[in-house]
Amino acid sequence: MAFAIEKSTLDQAVAGDASALDTLLRTIKPHVERQLLRYPVSDEDRRDALQATLMQIVRRLGSFRAESSFSTWLFRVTANEALMLMRSRRRHRARVVEGLDWEELATLPSSNDNEIQIDVSAELRERDARVRDALEELPADYRDVVVAHYHMDLGLQEIADRLDITESAVRSRLHRARTRLRTLLERSDVAEYTRAA
Repeated sequence: MAFAIEKSTLDQAVAGDASALDTLLRTIKPHVERQLLRYPVSDEDRRDALQATLMQIVRRLGSFRAESSFSTWLFRVTANEALMLMRSRRRHRARVVEGLDWEELATLPSSNDNEIQIDVSAELRERDARVRDALEELPADYRDVVVAHYHMDLGLQEIADRLDITESAVRSRLHRARTRLRTLLERSDVAEYTRAA
């Protein structure tokens, strides 16, 4: 998401200049849209995430302290908004499932009627959900590098550049994140086994 924003435009936008803020938003919008394409959400959700990200930028622009590059700050804001949207959608789906009338399952045709195929991917979906839950438990700095490396398919140096840290710091965070994820997933597997027993 590297791009150039004139310092004067950024300073004026931070100071509350509406024209500078409009210029800033028009400049960053295509970059935010491009980053959001990397997340597995619908087009409608992506539009919602774009609007939420732009609103967050307007709200939080005063918190930008130039300790890292503006593009790095923008990358983090966009990633956080996208992840929050995905989390929100998952919670919504969970509420929908909780509200199902399980007696309606009896109205499904029997296997003799239509040769219903068992969904063999259910186990994979369950595993993916456990991985996503474990990922959400990671500290933000670990989660950022995991998402950037595995989900966005970025190289270590590219992640380092975007997050304004060293490549060795990225490597270290990835290692620690994988270790912690493994522990969280093992704990999840033990809990699942205990519930099933």
